[in-house]
Amino acid sequence: MAAAACATVAMLSAGSSLAFENGISPFPAGSTGEYVGALPPIPGLFALEQFHYTTSNGLYDNDGNKRPVPFSLSASSATTRLLAAYPVTVLGANLYSQLVIPAVSLRTEVAGHAGKDSGLSNTTVSPAILRWSLTPQASLVAGLDIALATGSYSPTRPSVAVGYTSIQPVLAFRQTDPNGLDIGLSNRLLFNRENGDTHYRSGSGYIAEFTAGWNFGAWKVGVVGAYLNQFRDDEQRGAVINGNRARSFALGPSIEYHAGPISISVNYQRGIYAANTTKNNILGIGVTIPLWVKN
Repeated sequence: MAAAACATVAMLSAGSSLAFENGISPFPAGSTGEYVGALPPIPGLFALEQFHYTTSNGLYDNDGNKRPVPFSLSASSATTRLLAAYPVTVLGANLYSQLVIPAVSLRTEVAGHAGKDSGLSNTTVSPAILRWSLTPQASLVAGLDIALATGSYSPTRPSVAVGYTSIQPVLAFRQTDPNGLDIGLSNRLLFNRENGDTHYRSGSGYIAEFTAGWNFGAWKVGVVGAYLNQFRDDEQRGAVINGNRARSFALGPSIEYHAGPISISVNYQRGIYAANTTKNNILGIGVTIPLWVKN
């Protein structure tokens, strides 16, 4: 969730018209990392702990050019994802639900003015996630994430959370050969509700997250990345803000190690392109732990 926090201060502090309210996407592109479409095929309760450290040193305009505004940012986050895998099938698919709780600490400096904020970001619930096994190595995942209007939010200051609910349908594909190619792609739509405090509605968007690599033994090496494209304009009190849409792309190396039932992953995603938002560099660490497995 650090990626969400890292854009938070941009619009408020710099006075620039970045897309999405306060420059924040309600889902931090790139935060999934190695875990695109990765759901355990057995019933149980599982925890994924993710830690992100994000830095940025620039704001970018609609053409992808860096704005002449002195700006720097660093954000750290710890996110707990709890996943329940149920011993039932629905429409031929395994059934899951999920709870995501992120805590974020943010520091910024804009034109010589420093600021910081810490607290919980938006909690996300996934009431139903379906996973179809297409082959022994390939699966298709469909679900609905609801990012709730919770967390440390204020309409009068930079915050680590957004002040509105976002409805996010997700469709992902994963193919994993234990001794070969491992690829995954997640497609996510963002349908955002209006912020009742500011009467601002962030435009709808699309996020693609991907991973590709090679498994050998307990190790996997490869790349991860994310692409964001806002396809609908923001609105303020019903008035459309034309042509002000966020876009970004990040890519970087990843490595993963499986130590029995526990896996550890490390990845680094470098911001390559940004428009109407910040260009972020993200270091991510993830640890998966089975809390309980049905025998």
